[in-house]
Amino acid sequence: MKKFLPLCALVLPFALTGLANAGANTAQLNCSGRHAGETISLVGAIPASIVDVDLQLSYGAQTLGLASPQAEATERTDFRRGIFKLDVALAGANRLQLQAQPKSIKYKGSMGGGKLNASFVTTIQEAPEPFQAALKGAELRCSYAYEI
Repeated sequence: MKKFLPLCALVLPFALTGLANAGANTAQLNCSGRHAGETISLVGAIPASIVDVDLQLSYGAQTLGLASPQAEATERTDFRRGIFKLDVALAGANRLQLQAQPKSIKYKGSMGGGKLNASFVTTIQEAPEPFQAALKGAELRCSYAYEI
């Protein structure tokens, strides 16, 4: 036990420093598509390892900002297993939810390696007002870029 405590004292500060640096970046998301004859775009920063989000959702002539602290985002990404899910919650039940089509995911690199690029097709599961009725089920082609 006496040998274990000094070892922890030496290793823990370095481990925490690495975690802080790993969580310092967001990923860039760039999605576009067409639905009911109108152009859709979703562009901005999403949480790769931190919770800040700064997205712009555009449909036709309207644009909605989805940014922290008014918006809270959670992301689940495991491209090796065909998983990408993004949930951006606004006030009340107003939210944006995206889910990638697993077989469409193509990626290179890894977050652990410090650089990850991916492309995929995602489906809008839920859209915030004023797009709620118009965009549910719409498909977007997305690129995802993460780099430390």
